[in-house]
Amino acid sequence: MRRPEHVYVRLSAAAAFAGTLAFSITNIYRFATAGLSPFQLVIVGTAMEAAVFVAEIPTGVVADLFSRKWSVIVGHAGIGLALLVEASFASFAGVLVAQILWGVMYTFTSGATEAWLAGEMGEPDSAALGKVFFRASRWSTIVTVVAVPLSLSLGTVSLRLPIVLAGVCQLGLVVYLLFAMKEQHFEPAGDSDRSNWHRFAGTVRDGLGVVRRSRTLMLLAVVIAVAGGSSEAYDRYRERHLLTDVGVPEWFGRDPLVTLAVLFTASSLIGVFVAWWMERHVDRRGPAVRRWLVWLILAQSVALVVFSLTGSFAIAAVALVVVDRTRSVRSKLFASWIIPLTPKAQRATVLSALEQCDSVGQVTVGPAMGVIGGVWSVPASLVTSAVVLAPAAAVVRRAQAASTATTTPTTTPTTTPPVT
Repeated sequence: MRRPEHVYVRLSAAAAFAGTLAFSITNIYRFATAGLSPFQLVIVGTAMEAAVFVAEIPTGVVADLFSRKWSVIVGHAGIGLALLVEASFASFAGVLVAQILWGVMYTFTSGATEAWLAGEMGEPDSAALGKVFFRASRWSTIVTVVAVPLSLSLGTVSLRLPIVLAGVCQLGLVVYLLFAMKEQHFEPAGDSDRSNWHRFAGTVRDGLGVVRRSRTLMLLAVVIAVAGGSSEAYDRYRERHLLTDVGVPEWFGRDPLVTLAVLFTASSLIGVFVAWWMERHVDRRGPAVRRWLVWLILAQSVALVVFSLTGSFAIAAVALVVVDRTRSVRSKLFASWIIPLTPKAQRATVLSALEQCDSVGQVTVGPAMGVIGGVWSVPASLVTSAVVLAPAAAVVRRAQAASTATTTPTTTPTTTPPVT
C-alpha cells in the first residue's frame, strides 16, 4: 500500500507540472492570442477569485462531510476540463468562463488535500507535516524545471499547445489518484443521524467558530487577505511587464519566449536548492517560523518595487526570482504554522475559510490593480501591490505575539491553506 506522504508528494509534483505547463504561457496567450487588455487580464483573475470565494466554504464542508479523497479527485478533473476550455476559446468570454470553472473546481482540492494528508498520517505534529510539505515543494520545483522550458518551447509553435497538454496531464493525474489515493481514517464531521443539510450547516458554524475563537487565526486570515490582494497585479502582469515594459533580449534565440524559458527555469532550479535547504536547516516550529515570515514578506515587497521600476532585464530577472522564491517558501511556512491550530473534524472547512480570505483580497483589491494598470501603467500597479503587501509583516508580528500568549487556541491539533 502506498503511504499517504508518498501519494501527496506525487500529487503535488504532478499538479505543479501541469500548472506550470499551463500558467507559464497563459498570460502571454491571453494578451497575444485572445487579445485581452491589461484591465481585462485583471478582471479575469478577479472573476476566478470570486468563484473561489463563493465555492470555497461549501466545497470544504462537502469534503469534511462526505470524502476528502473524492473532493480532490473531482477538483483535479474539473481543473483539467477548465484548461481545455480556455485553450479552445481564444476570447475574453472564453477565458472568463474557463477561469470561473477553474476557480470553482480548485476549491474542491484546496484544504481537502492537506486535510486528507493529515488524517491519513494519523494527526502528525507541525514538524512532521512541515517536512512533508517541504519535500513536496522540492519535488514540485524540480518538475517545474522541466515544465517551464517545455511550455515556452511549445509556445513558439502554438500558445494553445501547452495549455491543452496541461489539461491532459490533469486528467492523467485523476486516473492515478483513483487507484493510489486511499481514505482509511476519514471520519465525517457532524452527527450521522442528522440530515445532510443540518450536518452541512453545523460544520460551517463549527469551522468558522474555530477561526473566530483564535486571535492567531484571525490575524493570519488578515495576512492571507493582504497577500492575496497584493498578488493580483504580479500574477497577471509579470510576463507582460517583462515583454512590453522592460524588454526581453534575444540572448538565447530569436524568440523572446526562449529567454523567458531560461529565466523561469533558472528560478525553478534556485527553488530546488531553497526547498532542499529549508527542509534540512530551518526550524519549522515556534518563533523561528514567524521571524522567517516577517523577513520573507519584507523581501518580497522590496523585490516587487525593484521589478516594477527597473529598466534593466538583468535586474528585473533577479527581482523576479526573489519574488517567486519568497512566495513559495512563505506558503510552506504558513502551512506549518496553521495546521496545528485547526481541529480534525472541521479541518477542510477551516482551511477553506482561510483560503477564502485570499479570494477576498484578490476580489476587493484586484479591480483596483486593473484600473491602475489600465489608466496609469503596469509598473504603477506593481508598485502599488508592494505597498499593499508590506504591512502584512507587522500583522505577522502581532499573530506571533498572540500565538505565544495562547499556546493552543483549539481543542485538537491540525491543517492549512495555500497563501498567495
